Amino acid sequence: MTNMAAPYMWEKRLLYSSTGGTLFGVLLHIIAVATTHWLTFEIPGGLYINSTGRFLSEVQSGLWRSCKTEFTITKDSNNQNIKHTYETCARHNLFPTDSELHRDKSTDFQFLDYMRTGSAFGIIALLVMVLGHIFAIYTLRRPRYILKRLTALMHLMTAACVLVENEVFIRRVEYADAHLPERIPNKANHTYGYSFVLSWMCFVFFVIAGIVFLLTSHKRKAEMADIDDTGAEEDEPVAIRR
Repeated sequence: MTNMAAPYMWEKRLLYSSTGGTLFGVLLHIIAVATTHWLTFEIPGGLYINSTGRFLSEVQSGLWRSCKTEFTITKDSNNQNIKHTYETCARHNLFPTDSELHRDKSTDFQFLDYMRTGSAFGIIALLVMVLGHIFAIYTLRRPRYILKRLTALMHLMTAACVLVENEVFIRRVEYADAHLPERIPNKANHTYGYSFVLSWMCFVFFVIAGIVFLLTSHKRKAEMADIDDTGAEEDEPVAIRR
Protein backbone atom coordinates (compact mmCIF):
# COMPACT_ATOMS: atom_id res chain seq x y z
CA MET A 1 0.00 0.00 0.00
CA THR A 2 2.82 2.35 0.89
CA ASN A 3 4.70 1.50 -2.29
CA MET A 4 1.65 2.29 -4.40
CA ALA A 5 1.24 5.72 -2.76
CA ALA A 6 4.92 6.58 -3.22
CA PRO A 7 4.60 7.88 -6.82
CA TYR A 8 1.85 10.30 -5.78
CA MET A 9 3.93 11.62 -2.86
CA TRP A 10 6.93 11.99 -5.16
CA GLU A 11 4.83 13.97 -7.67
CA LYS A 12 3.47 16.15 -4.88
CA ARG A 13 6.98 17.04 -3.68
CA LEU A 14 7.99 17.75 -7.27
CA LEU A 15 5.05 20.11 -7.75
CA TYR A 16 5.84 21.93 -4.50
CA SER A 17 9.49 22.28 -5.53
CA SER A 18 8.50 23.58 -8.97
CA THR A 19 6.15 26.14 -7.44
CA GLY A 20 8.90 27.28 -5.09
CA GLY A 21 11.16 27.68 -8.11
CA THR A 22 8.62 29.79 -9.98
CA LEU A 23 8.07 32.00 -6.93
CA PHE A 24 11.83 32.57 -6.91
CA GLY A 25 11.59 33.22 -10.65
CA VAL A 26 8.99 35.95 -10.02
CA LEU A 27 11.40 37.63 -7.60
CA LEU A 28 14.20 37.43 -10.17
CA HIS A 29 11.99 38.95 -12.86
CA ILE A 30 10.87 41.82 -10.62
CA ILE A 31 14.52 42.60 -9.82
CA ALA A 32 15.44 42.38 -13.52
CA VAL A 33 12.63 44.65 -14.68
CA ALA A 34 13.24 47.20 -11.90
CA THR A 35 17.01 47.55 -12.40
CA THR A 36 19.12 49.16 -15.12
CA HIS A 37 21.84 46.53 -15.52
CA TRP A 38 20.50 44.96 -18.72
CA LEU A 39 23.17 46.62 -20.82
CA THR A 40 26.34 48.37 -19.74
CA PHE A 41 28.72 50.12 -22.09
CA GLU A 42 31.92 51.91 -21.24
CA ILE A 43 33.79 54.47 -23.32
CA PRO A 44 37.57 54.38 -22.78
CA GLY A 45 38.78 57.90 -22.15
CA GLY A 46 35.24 59.27 -22.29
CA LEU A 47 33.26 60.92 -25.07
CA TYR A 48 32.80 64.68 -24.96
CA ILE A 49 29.16 65.78 -25.12
CA ASN A 50 28.68 69.31 -26.42
CA SER A 51 25.23 69.78 -24.89
CA THR A 52 26.45 69.10 -21.34
CA GLY A 53 30.11 70.08 -21.54
CA ARG A 54 31.02 66.76 -19.88
CA PHE A 55 32.68 63.51 -20.88
CA LEU A 56 30.42 60.47 -21.04
CA SER A 57 32.21 57.41 -19.59
CA GLU A 58 29.55 54.77 -18.82
CA VAL A 59 25.86 54.05 -19.41
CA GLN A 60 23.68 51.39 -17.81
CA SER A 61 20.37 50.77 -19.56
CA GLY A 62 17.28 48.76 -18.58
CA LEU A 63 13.74 48.28 -19.80
CA TRP A 64 12.39 51.42 -18.14
CA ARG A 65 15.29 53.75 -17.46
CA SER A 66 19.00 54.32 -17.92
CA CYS A 67 21.78 55.76 -15.79
CA LYS A 68 24.87 57.47 -17.13
CA THR A 69 28.19 58.43 -15.59
CA GLU A 70 29.89 61.61 -16.76
CA PHE A 71 32.96 63.51 -15.65
CA THR A 72 34.73 66.81 -16.05
CA ILE A 73 38.37 67.67 -15.52
CA THR A 74 39.52 70.92 -13.91
CA LYS A 75 42.84 72.28 -12.68
CA ASP A 76 43.64 72.98 -9.05
CA SER A 77 45.97 75.63 -7.67
CA ASN A 78 48.95 73.35 -8.31
CA ASN A 79 47.91 72.85 -11.95
CA GLN A 80 46.96 69.25 -11.22
CA ASN A 81 43.98 67.62 -12.92
CA ILE A 82 40.92 67.04 -10.75
CA LYS A 83 38.23 64.67 -11.99
CA HIS A 84 34.61 65.40 -11.03
CA THR A 85 32.15 62.52 -11.55
CA TYR A 86 28.40 62.92 -12.09
CA GLU A 87 25.77 60.16 -12.11
CA THR A 88 22.26 60.79 -13.42
CA CYS A 89 19.31 58.50 -14.14
CA ALA A 90 16.27 59.12 -16.34
CA ARG A 91 13.26 57.12 -17.45
CA HIS A 92 12.91 56.16 -21.09
CA ASN A 93 10.45 58.36 -22.91
CA LEU A 94 8.27 55.66 -24.47
CA PHE A 95 5.72 58.10 -25.90
CA PRO A 96 7.58 61.17 -27.18
CA THR A 97 5.94 63.83 -29.28
CA ASP A 98 6.93 64.22 -32.91
CA SER A 99 9.06 67.26 -32.08
CA GLU A 100 10.83 65.43 -29.23
CA LEU A 101 11.50 62.45 -31.49
CA HIS A 102 12.85 64.74 -34.22
CA ARG A 103 15.24 66.48 -31.80
CA ASP A 104 16.45 63.26 -30.15
CA LYS A 105 19.08 61.80 -32.48
CA SER A 106 19.54 58.75 -30.23
CA THR A 107 16.02 57.44 -30.94
CA ASP A 108 13.98 56.66 -34.03
CA PHE A 109 10.66 54.91 -34.67
CA GLN A 110 12.22 51.45 -34.96
CA PHE A 111 14.15 51.77 -31.70
CA LEU A 112 11.06 53.19 -30.01
CA ASP A 113 9.06 50.13 -31.09
CA TYR A 114 11.71 47.87 -29.56
CA MET A 115 11.55 49.75 -26.24
CA ARG A 116 7.76 49.68 -26.12
CA THR A 117 7.56 45.99 -27.01
CA GLY A 118 10.11 44.95 -24.41
CA SER A 119 8.43 46.99 -21.67
CA ALA A 120 4.98 45.68 -22.62
CA PHE A 121 6.06 42.04 -22.48
CA GLY A 122 7.71 42.68 -19.12
CA ILE A 123 4.34 43.74 -17.73
CA ILE A 124 2.44 40.95 -19.49
CA ALA A 125 4.88 38.37 -18.09
CA LEU A 126 4.24 39.59 -14.53
CA LEU A 127 0.46 39.41 -15.00
CA VAL A 128 0.64 35.87 -16.41
CA MET A 129 2.95 34.89 -13.53
CA VAL A 130 0.33 35.98 -10.99
CA LEU A 131 -2.43 34.12 -12.80
CA GLY A 132 -0.26 31.02 -13.13
CA HIS A 133 0.45 30.94 -9.41
CA ILE A 134 -3.25 31.21 -8.61
CA PHE A 135 -3.74 28.00 -10.61
CA ALA A 136 -0.61 26.46 -9.07
CA ILE A 137 -1.68 27.08 -5.47
CA TYR A 138 -5.15 25.71 -6.13
CA THR A 139 -3.59 22.70 -7.89
CA LEU A 140 -1.48 21.93 -4.82
CA ARG A 141 -4.64 21.85 -2.73
CA ARG A 142 -6.77 19.98 -5.28
CA PRO A 143 -4.40 18.07 -7.60
CA ARG A 144 -6.79 17.45 -10.48
CA TYR A 145 -5.14 16.67 -13.81
CA ILE A 146 -6.99 19.46 -15.66
CA LEU A 147 -5.71 22.05 -13.17
CA LYS A 148 -2.16 20.78 -13.62
CA ARG A 149 -2.48 21.22 -17.37
CA LEU A 150 -3.84 24.75 -16.97
CA THR A 151 -0.97 25.59 -14.63
CA ALA A 152 1.53 24.13 -17.09
CA LEU A 153 0.02 26.24 -19.86
CA MET A 154 0.27 29.44 -17.78
CA HIS A 155 3.89 28.72 -16.81
CA LEU A 156 4.88 28.03 -20.41
CA MET A 157 3.07 31.21 -21.51
CA THR A 158 5.08 33.12 -18.90
CA ALA A 159 8.30 31.63 -20.24
CA ALA A 160 7.26 32.63 -23.77
CA CYS A 161 6.63 36.24 -22.67
CA VAL A 162 10.03 36.44 -20.94
CA LEU A 163 11.68 34.93 -24.03
CA VAL A 164 10.11 37.59 -26.28
CA GLU A 165 11.12 40.29 -23.80
CA ASN A 166 14.75 39.15 -23.83
CA GLU A 167 14.94 38.62 -27.59
CA VAL A 168 13.45 42.06 -28.25
CA PHE A 169 16.07 43.61 -25.96
CA ILE A 170 18.83 41.83 -27.90
CA ARG A 171 17.42 43.15 -31.19
CA ARG A 172 17.15 46.61 -29.64
CA VAL A 173 20.83 46.59 -28.69
CA GLU A 174 21.91 45.26 -32.09
CA TYR A 175 19.84 47.92 -33.89
CA ALA A 176 21.22 50.76 -31.75
CA ASP A 177 24.77 49.51 -32.21
CA ALA A 178 24.33 49.43 -35.99
CA HIS A 179 22.18 52.51 -36.65
CA LEU A 180 22.24 54.86 -33.64
CA PRO A 181 25.79 55.95 -32.74
CA GLU A 182 24.31 58.61 -30.45
CA ARG A 183 22.75 55.79 -28.41
CA ILE A 184 25.77 53.42 -28.44
CA PRO A 185 28.95 55.23 -29.56
CA ASN A 186 31.19 53.41 -32.00
CA LYS A 187 34.12 53.11 -29.60
CA ALA A 188 32.01 51.91 -26.68
CA ASN A 189 32.52 48.43 -25.21
CA HIS A 190 29.10 47.04 -24.33
CA THR A 191 28.18 43.95 -22.31
CA TYR A 192 24.95 42.48 -20.95
CA GLY A 193 24.55 42.90 -17.20
CA TYR A 194 23.17 40.91 -14.30
CA SER A 195 19.58 42.08 -14.88
CA PHE A 196 19.64 40.41 -18.29
CA VAL A 197 21.03 37.22 -16.74
CA LEU A 198 18.32 37.21 -14.03
CA SER A 199 15.66 37.46 -16.72
CA TRP A 200 17.05 34.39 -18.49
CA MET A 201 17.16 32.51 -15.17
CA CYS A 202 13.49 33.34 -14.68
CA PHE A 203 12.78 31.92 -18.14
CA VAL A 204 14.50 28.63 -17.23
CA PHE A 205 12.57 28.28 -13.96
CA PHE A 206 9.22 28.66 -15.69
CA VAL A 207 10.09 26.31 -18.55
CA ILE A 208 11.08 23.60 -16.06
CA ALA A 209 7.95 24.17 -13.95
CA GLY A 210 5.71 24.06 -17.02
CA ILE A 211 7.22 20.75 -18.11
CA VAL A 212 6.89 19.30 -14.58
CA PHE A 213 3.20 20.23 -14.28
CA LEU A 214 2.56 18.87 -17.76
CA LEU A 215 4.30 15.54 -17.15
CA THR A 216 2.45 15.02 -13.85
CA SER A 217 -0.96 15.83 -15.35
CA HIS A 218 -1.84 12.26 -16.33
CA LYS A 219 -5.28 11.15 -15.19
CA ARG A 220 -5.45 8.54 -12.44
CA LYS A 221 -8.07 5.81 -12.17
CA ALA A 222 -9.37 5.40 -8.63
CA GLU A 223 -10.23 1.74 -9.03
CA MET A 224 -6.63 0.97 -10.06
CA ALA A 225 -4.97 3.13 -7.42
CA ASP A 226 -4.13 2.74 -3.78
CA ILE A 227 -6.82 3.70 -1.26
CA ASP A 228 -4.55 6.48 0.01
CA ASP A 229 -4.01 7.93 -3.47
CA THR A 230 -5.65 11.35 -3.14
CA GLY A 231 -4.66 12.25 -6.69
CA ALA A 232 -6.78 9.45 -8.10
CA GLU A 233 -9.77 10.52 -6.03
CA GLU A 234 -9.42 14.12 -7.23
CA ASP A 235 -9.36 13.01 -10.88
CA GLU A 236 -12.65 11.15 -10.61
CA PRO A 237 -15.64 12.95 -12.16
CA VAL A 238 -17.98 14.67 -9.74
CA ALA A 239 -21.67 13.92 -10.02
CA ILE A 240 -23.78 17.02 -9.58
CA ARG A 241 -27.29 16.24 -8.33
CA ARG A 242 -30.16 18.58 -7.76
